[in-house]
Amino acid sequence: MKYKCCDHILGSIDLSFSGFKYCNEVWEGPEYISYKEENAFEKNEIRRLKIIKDMQEGIIPERCKLCPILEEKDWKEFDGKIHKITIFNWKHCNAACFYCSVHSDFFEGIKKSDDYDALPIIEKLIKEDRLTSDTFVAFMGGEPTILEEFPAILKILLEKNCRVEVLSNGIKYEPSIGEMLKAENHNTICISLDCGFRESYKRIKRVDKFNEVTSTIKKYIKDAGKKANRVKVKYIIFPNVNDNKKEIDAFFDFCKQAGVKTVARAVNHVESKMDTTSNQAIETSVIKAYSYFKRQAAKFGMELQPEPWADAIVENKVYNCRKISPFARLKAECHFFFGNKK
Repeated sequence: MKYKCCDHILGSIDLSFSGFKYCNEVWEGPEYISYKEENAFEKNEIRRLKIIKDMQEGIIPERCKLCPILEEKDWKEFDGKIHKITIFNWKHCNAACFYCSVHSDFFEGIKKSDDYDALPIIEKLIKEDRLTSDTFVAFMGGEPTILEEFPAILKILLEKNCRVEVLSNGIKYEPSIGEMLKAENHNTICISLDCGFRESYKRIKRVDKFNEVTSTIKKYIKDAGKKANRVKVKYIIFPNVNDNKKEIDAFFDFCKQAGVKTVARAVNHVESKMDTTSNQAIETSVIKAYSYFKRQAAKFGMELQPEPWADAIVENKVYNCRKISPFARLKAECHFFFGNKK
């Protein structure tokens, strides 16, 4: 049947620190259903079926209308299988990034979330035969590797032959990820380094762990061996922080030295003052840095991971950004070409 819908609605689940929802897009989508509600999982699935029916009738929820994932095509009938799971812990981290949109609590070395344990939920999905060998599971939000249940969840997912990606800050080296990278499935880890210098790292992450992270990246690349392209290193661009050539060049110098094969770029919608309710400007220096990063990746023969949301922001396909004044544009241009942020 042809109608507007998306893969998230037709087979994904978001496990956040407070509840469920069927869409794992960060900025939009449905409200969470609290884990504390009776039959929370079942309520989420009832809600999923309702929105599928609504969309088949042409009723698009307001919170979905701006989503670039929404697509009109001939969709397959919902078969009850979950094809993507996103596990957010959000609240617990061993960094204190200034760009964190949820203002995560900073707990050095914390091991277990007080709000939920995702392990029994994953076990329930497996017991009910809701997962397949095509199911993709992403760990993100906060720092997954410091949660006590992380190795156990990863183990059963690999036994099920699910494909896994871990988004990590890389401060802690986790041996189970090293084993994950060797598995037959194309499992990956994406580490946000976001800079090329230790001083910049301290400014962005608000912890002095640059050397630990670069060491962790090298260890995972060694673990992966010939599958080193599974270790991705990310650079989130922030205005007046790391949106300059010197910082990007230093980032790529490290990547070359470490043997990095895959890189990723993004722009932070919070720090760029982007949202879906007001017309905001994205700095010219950020746009130029975004483009320069792509050219450098091509120059050094590194694979560049697609980032649809970042592309949509930079290309003004999602946000109606106001024009920048000539003076502000000139200032941003000068910052990009002559910036000396460390």
